[in-house]
Formats: sequence, C-alpha cells, structure tokens
Amino acid sequence: MKDVKLTPEEQELLKPVKNDGWLSVPNREKEIKRYQSYAKAQLGELEEIKIEIPSQDLQFLQALAAQAQTSLQTMIANLLHQFVVHNLEGQIHNRP
Repeated sequence: MKDVKLTPEEQELLKPVKNDGWLSVPNREKEIKRYQSYAKAQLGELEEIKIEIPSQDLQFLQALAAQAQTSLQTMIANLLHQFVVHNLEGQIHNRP
C-alpha cells in the first residue's frame, strides 16, 4: 500500500485511532441500523425536478461545485435545502 501524505488536520484526526482511543460498540449492527434510520428520516423521499436557468448561473454553479469537489446536482440540492431551511421554514410553520 502506498504511503499517503496526510495534512496536519488529518494526522490529528488519526491519532485516536492509532492510540486505541476509539472503541467498538458492543451492539454494532443495532447502532448502524439506528443511525441509518436517522439518515432516512432526515433525507426523506427524494423527488426529481427539471429546471431551466440562465447559462451564466449554470456556469457559476458548476464552478461552485468544482470548488467544493461535489457534483452539480448535489451542489444545487444543498443550496436549495439551505434556502428552504433558513428562509421558508418559519413562514410555512407560522401560516394562519
């Protein structure tokens, strides 16, 4: 296996693993299922949509996605989710 160069931050994160600082939980499978259920509840059902946006906006979003090392679809989904959570959530729940 090749030696991988780690950043100082990555080296710091790896210290507890090398020094037995992390212990396995006795009920590993149960814990995995529990956290999977949390993830499913958080994500919910995903729906696919089609949108048309100006090419300049698309180029900007593609650059953002490349900078974040993620896909364009993931970048757009994250931006929309942030918008909904931070700007619309209170309005929806506080309707008369």
